[in-house]
Amino acid sequence: MKFISILLFFCIISCNKKQAKKELQLKVEFIPLVSPTTKSLRGISVLDASTMYISGAGGTIIKTTDGGKNWVTLNAPDNDSLDYRSIHAFSKNTAIIVSAGFPARVYKTSNSGESWKLVYENNDSAAFLNSIAFKNEKEGIIMGDQLKGRHIILRTGNSGENWKRIDTIDVPTPLKIENAFAASGSCIAVSKTGRYFIGFGGEHTRIFSSVNGYKWKAKTTPMFHGSASSGIYSIAASGKGHIMAVGGDYTTPDSSYFPIISFNDGKSWSTTKGKVSGYRSVVDYSEKLNCWLTGGKNGIELSVDHGENWSKVSNHNINTLQFIPNSSNALAGNAKGELFIIALATEN
Repeated sequence: MKFISILLFFCIISCNKKQAKKELQLKVEFIPLVSPTTKSLRGISVLDASTMYISGAGGTIIKTTDGGKNWVTLNAPDNDSLDYRSIHAFSKNTAIIVSAGFPARVYKTSNSGESWKLVYENNDSAAFLNSIAFKNEKEGIIMGDQLKGRHIILRTGNSGENWKRIDTIDVPTPLKIENAFAASGSCIAVSKTGRYFIGFGGEHTRIFSSVNGYKWKAKTTPMFHGSASSGIYSIAASGKGHIMAVGGDYTTPDSSYFPIISFNDGKSWSTTKGKVSGYRSVVDYSEKLNCWLTGGKNGIELSVDHGENWSKVSNHNINTLQFIPNSSNALAGNAKGELFIIALATEN
């Protein structure tokens, strides 16, 4: 186990509405878990403090029902040949997995992986699915890269039993160089108001948004851009109208980048005042501590002031992380199949 104590500063508003600085000291603990795999892990879905799913390369789908003390490897369809970079779990027994690359397939299980039902397939060799997200138990979307000059957005209204591609006339026309990224299966976020947001990269970094998943609008953002490997890799919502996106360029992982943030449910976007010290593949928010955690190839950073300052808390190389609901702990995984809990706590 590794303990790191850091000092972070943020402003609070006193009762007389005068600003005052308060020192917040956090203890950050990295707790390694016993992982059943050495395959690269990217997809993540944390239901609660007990039940968590992670998926990845080589047909990897693993699950814990005791908070990470023990993990089981679930049966995977297609003879373990697909790369499941995105997963969404509804319960201990029910989940949907999405493969990246060819063949582009979506499967659903209702018996904890004992069997899987194929609920979507695209046999075009250029098809590539990046991420899945649900706004409630019924409605969800899947985002895919350009296919024949149009982005793929799939929608379901029956908990993933059936998926229908959104008419291309209702999806913004792609830029010449523009795609989403499946680095952590988290290029989609759902805001407090139930609006979907999808982050893209390429010659510009745009965010597509939609109230119901049927009709989409694009907004250009100030995130780093310019090449096929640069842009937004992950986006997350705070539940308070704040939305954060991180990324950069995975080919230059040690360069510093500004994340971007919206304080008004995606109406406008600006760079954060603070930079992160590398390409970041994932970001998530802890409601309990009102903080953001982001990570990538060269480490993990934390902000308690919506990106005004970022503090490096670890050099751990991670692909993905997600906070446990109503908790200050997050589950994380990396390209070596390693798993650990990132536990944040205030110090008196």
